[in-house]
Amino acid sequence: MYKDKKTEKLATWPIGKLLTEMSVPAIIGMIVSAVYNIVDTVFVGRIGTEAIGAVTIAFPLFSIIAAIGLTFGIGSSSYISRLLGEDNQKMANKVATTSIVTTFLVSVIMAISGIVFLEPLLRLFGATDTILPYAISYTSIIVMGSIFTMSNMNMNNMIRAEGSAKMSMVAMSTGAVINIILDPILIFVFNMGITGAAVATVFSQAISTVMLFGFYKTGRSVLNIRLSKFRPDLGIYSEIMKIGVPTLIRQLLSSIAMTLLNNFAAAYGDTVVASIGIINRVYSLGFFVVAGFTQGFQPVAGFNYGARQIKRLKDSIKITVKRTTIFGIALFIIFFFLNREVIMFFSQDENVIQTAALGLKIYALVLPLIGFSITINTLFQALGHGVPATILSLSRQGIFFIPAIFILPGIFDLKGLFMAQASADLLTFILTLVLFSFVYKEIKELEREERIQKINLDYKAEKACN
Repeated sequence: MYKDKKTEKLATWPIGKLLTEMSVPAIIGMIVSAVYNIVDTVFVGRIGTEAIGAVTIAFPLFSIIAAIGLTFGIGSSSYISRLLGEDNQKMANKVATTSIVTTFLVSVIMAISGIVFLEPLLRLFGATDTILPYAISYTSIIVMGSIFTMSNMNMNNMIRAEGSAKMSMVAMSTGAVINIILDPILIFVFNMGITGAAVATVFSQAISTVMLFGFYKTGRSVLNIRLSKFRPDLGIYSEIMKIGVPTLIRQLLSSIAMTLLNNFAAAYGDTVVASIGIINRVYSLGFFVVAGFTQGFQPVAGFNYGARQIKRLKDSIKITVKRTTIFGIALFIIFFFLNREVIMFFSQDENVIQTAALGLKIYALVLPLIGFSITINTLFQALGHGVPATILSLSRQGIFFIPAIFILPGIFDLKGLFMAQASADLLTFILTLVLFSFVYKEIKELEREERIQKINLDYKAEKACN
């Protein structure tokens, strides 16, 4: 039925093998990116506590830029997966072209706006007088590289949607490795300080963007991208935004929450701001790897849902939840029992080490639960179910997290500040269980219809033979 081998494997390969084939490259790419984030923090940490604070302050703005790229990337990849499952190649091409061009146009607007309002934004995000000069030097360059950040987020997701997970891994890994190499050279050899870290980041992302775009233009992609075919289409934007907007909401809420967290942390001093930054970098390792599992899961789920191969869809859910939960338990053991040793990679300041180690231990408590929550949220995106995806997006970084930031420090002081994220993750897990029960009923009904259809086809075939 399917002309391309990449598409064919989504329909026919054993689910366990297929998920491994799709997830491993994504996991490797995400691990390399996580290692880059960690190494970047290590190098920046050698500059000083204020420099780590600057990177922490810049994180919400960087998240907003990445969120807009993900809005188009997640939304279009979900739509493309389902279209390929339906064998609608022409529409899939149109969606991909629309997504790439629109992302580019929006990124230009973002870069200009970010530069114009940079200082008030950094103040809003919690920059203190001592941190602000470092934050301006770092963030101004990151903002100017918005086009590469957003394009990478978009094209990486679309490439995985067509089954080309290895290409996504190569592009991500190449950029991250270049970044790791350039960081010490620009920061210390050329004495550029935190500015060098920003330049290394933007340059490496530019390399990844060129590689991803080259994948489309050299004919290696299942999709056919032609600028001349770009026509803004309300129907396409509606489908993209139905799934992309929950991602945008989640990331925007994350930025708001991080802004609040930074401002609350600033009341305790630069040491706590730096500690929050280190904890978030380390904790993100877990999310990056789980995201690798679910990035491999998303096209498999979306394709088989579009093709109405429901048993394969169910199997993909079970295997992904199992794998991500095992990983979460392993990471919990490391972060809970070796938290001080982990933090010492990033800072030699004893105050920072003690504070961040305590925070990481508290954050680690819910790591065994995040695999299920992220997998099911990805499932909603893959199936095109925007409402439950939006609800979960509003919950983890908004409905649950933001009130926790205001309430818990008043009860538990500094520990309460660290407990906010863990509490939000626990409540999100409970809500995910409730929402999944509804979609599982839908999947069971589709499975019943699939079974009846197969019986009817078998009956017709037997009747024809007789």
